[in-house]
Amino acid sequence: MGLQRQRFRDRLVTEWKIAAVLLAAFTPMPTLAQDQVTARGVVFHDQNRNGKHEKDEPALANVPVSNGYDVALTDAKGRYALTINNQDAVVFVIKPRGYRPPLNHHNLPQFHYVHRPTGSPPGLKYRGVTPTGPLPKSVDFPLYKQSEPDEFKVVIFGDPQPNNLSDIDHMANDVISERIGTDAAFGMALGDLMADRLDLYKPYNRVMSRLGIPLWNVSGNHDLNMDVPNDALSNETWKRVFGPTTYSFDYGLVHFIVLDNILWRGNSYSGGFDKRTLKFVENDLEYVSKEKLVVIA
Repeated sequence: MGLQRQRFRDRLVTEWKIAAVLLAAFTPMPTLAQDQVTARGVVFHDQNRNGKHEKDEPALANVPVSNGYDVALTDAKGRYALTINNQDAVVFVIKPRGYRPPLNHHNLPQFHYVHRPTGSPPGLKYRGVTPTGPLPKSVDFPLYKQSEPDEFKVVIFGDPQPNNLSDIDHMANDVISERIGTDAAFGMALGDLMADRLDLYKPYNRVMSRLGIPLWNVSGNHDLNMDVPNDALSNETWKRVFGPTTYSFDYGLVHFIVLDNILWRGNSYSGGFDKRTLKFVENDLEYVSKEKLVVIA
């Protein structure tokens, strides 16, 4: 079984690299603003769970942190440094085995920091990111310890696509109610959480939170801001609610990679990956043990 996983992983990496070469000629690399800045911070074991790095709380070394492109490991003191676009960036920690990030009141992992000094563009149909102001001196990531066995269960959802509150009531009463009390380690929603009605994220998340487990989410083509001219601005509401659209995390012996495979053209979309996303996969896998199973969502 281990040899089969290794062959699969090697084949997957090769195919990603081939795809990256092919896309390079067709997909322009996003141009970062000239006023780049360096995001710095610490990843630490938040023993008292107050979100602040106290002097007696252990820093965590060799934990990957990313800007959605580069991946950097924390040093012996838990510190990392990443260059980011000073106008628009999401920095996130790649959850290691045996730890988890804090959860908000909807059981959504808080593993990221959205840097949007002036906020999303005005006039969006659905609200984006409010202005975050200057980059904090230290963008720290607290993590909590947890037990992660080799074998575990995951609840998987696909295309919920509520059009209205009645659809969300249907989800609550006929779908989620049957899964409350699940012994799954976490849940994943594989895209199209909405049916273009991004104003329904709040009631949707409220219903999903009843499962009582962490929920990781994948962006789909019906989760986009469609009143924007390009792909770079198509996830402003998603960023506000969920954070990055491309990220990864470990659980047990498995490495999960979540990818945004929707390219918004201003009036239509296509499936595929831009060069930045493929480069993240390459950089991410550099720090993934060959013994791990890799699952792509």
